[in-house]
Amino acid sequence: MEISWTGTVANVRGSWVRPATLWGLFAVPLMVAIMLGITSVGAAPVLAQRVPAAAASPPGTGLAWGDNADSQLGDGTTTNSSTPVVVDLPAGTTITAVAAGQGHSLAVTSTGTVLAWGANSSGQLGDGTTTPSSTPVSVDLPAGTTITAVAAGDRHSLAVTSTGTVLAWGLSLTGQLGDGTTTNSSTPVAVDLPAGTTITAVAAGNAHSLALTSTGTMLAWGANSSGQLGDGTTTPSSTPIAVDLPTATTITAIAASSSSHSLAVTSTGTMLAWGANFTGQLGNGTTTPSSTPIAVDLPAGTTITTVAAGQGHSLALTSTGTMLAWGGNGSGQLGDGSTTTSNIPIAVDLPAGTTITAVAAGAGHSLALTSTGTILAWGYNASGQLGDGTNSNSSTPIAVDLPADTTTTAVTGGSFHSLAIVPSASTSTTTLQVSPPNPTPDQPVTLTATATCTGSTPTGTVTFLDGTTVLGTEPLSGNPTATATLTVARLAPGTHRIQARYNGDSNCPASTSNSTTVTVPEPTVPKPTIPVTGTSLPTILTAGILLTLTGTALTLATRRRRPTHRP
Repeated sequence: MEISWTGTVANVRGSWVRPATLWGLFAVPLMVAIMLGITSVGAAPVLAQRVPAAAASPPGTGLAWGDNADSQLGDGTTTNSSTPVVVDLPAGTTITAVAAGQGHSLAVTSTGTVLAWGANSSGQLGDGTTTPSSTPVSVDLPAGTTITAVAAGDRHSLAVTSTGTVLAWGLSLTGQLGDGTTTNSSTPVAVDLPAGTTITAVAAGNAHSLALTSTGTMLAWGANSSGQLGDGTTTPSSTPIAVDLPTATTITAIAASSSSHSLAVTSTGTMLAWGANFTGQLGNGTTTPSSTPIAVDLPAGTTITTVAAGQGHSLALTSTGTMLAWGGNGSGQLGDGSTTTSNIPIAVDLPAGTTITAVAAGAGHSLALTSTGTILAWGYNASGQLGDGTNSNSSTPIAVDLPADTTTTAVTGGSFHSLAIVPSASTSTTTLQVSPPNPTPDQPVTLTATATCTGSTPTGTVTFLDGTTVLGTEPLSGNPTATATLTVARLAPGTHRIQARYNGDSNCPASTSNSTTVTVPEPTVPKPTIPVTGTSLPTILTAGILLTLTGTALTLATRRRRPTHRP
């Protein structure tokens, strides 16, 4: 039986399953696998590629596809999708950068704020809670902070500010937040950078973090069991330490993997790698780990511009728009038409005439953005993370099934899901009317949603929600104003917070109305009356009860009978 352990994922005969994360024991199964000669055939969360402030993508909306068990697609559901769905961004929001982790997602907005959605068990959404969210919520940034880049790890998140500092939040079991502690934080904390340091990019691995400085050096912190911090030791660090780069080396791009290896591109277009190497993911022709950076064995004459790191494989983009890949390949994630592992870079089998401009890697899948704005994907696909409408693996690049006439400007991969940015000149707004606004018990309530879009007439559907409960989904109709109506037979007594979510289309992004509070009172019980026949009856006193005629009914009153005294 072929079994590989890679941090948070086990692969049994090529089928990916998810055991509990073995934080403290990660090195044990990994060393056992190496000692027994067991081959890992997978890959892992991605984790943050190069995202320098100057290279931010044009404003746009978000698409997501693949696994959605933790609501990491951000569409308001927990339903997987094998084709791209629109991320339900707040009305009027455009995004400039995205990052995908193990079960959560991040986006930088055009105003420098950060949105997050998905799993939140360790506070990785940064909103001050540990409550998951199926739609984007605002990260609770310090006042006056502007964010230029983000990265997402297994359960921690990183952000670069416009002043070159770094914030971190989420899990910190191995010090991956870099604040000198191993204490989790559900709101951003400052990474304890060396004095005078300016950061331009960050990358997040399973339990370690990397940062690129303005002078081309590198810092690293967090877990280090495989030497992924690159300082020549296997000792973890809760504060940033210098990566032991070769003399006179300047770094221009970085990537971190949850299989505990790290990658860097130099200013001369060569590559360095360090950390775990059980599937040859360091690309130096061996499977020997290294705690200091070593040269990747690139083909002669190759110049590398950017990199991506999967759990057990690595990707590189060349200056001519071609791609190289190396490491684990059990699901076809190297894209060469085989499932054979390689410990040196091999060419990805791209369609003829294709030029690649960006690359990303997930747990067992790979992604590439083309110069025409399309996306290619290959590798593991059980959750639909290749976005081609199927759940079949592919060992060669296939086209992601983007909405018609859609071009994308950025792509990233999480463990089992993928994200992309679509430039959009359109914004949508959804409003909701409730009639009657104060219904009585058992009174039908009519919900009317109106969707508007700056670029076109909205089409598609509106989902009506009572808190997190779906009341129903109705189609939009009308031009140029589009409306959808749902009548609810009754709302239970109590307070309801009703919203309408326009689900978006290929030309108009999704939006959600403000919450409308509807309070339904408890039903009142009328006082009992006794109907009688006739219109004139005397007052009757019998058995201590006084019956008085009022209209056509008798009102009952109890009169205490005085005791009778006889002399």
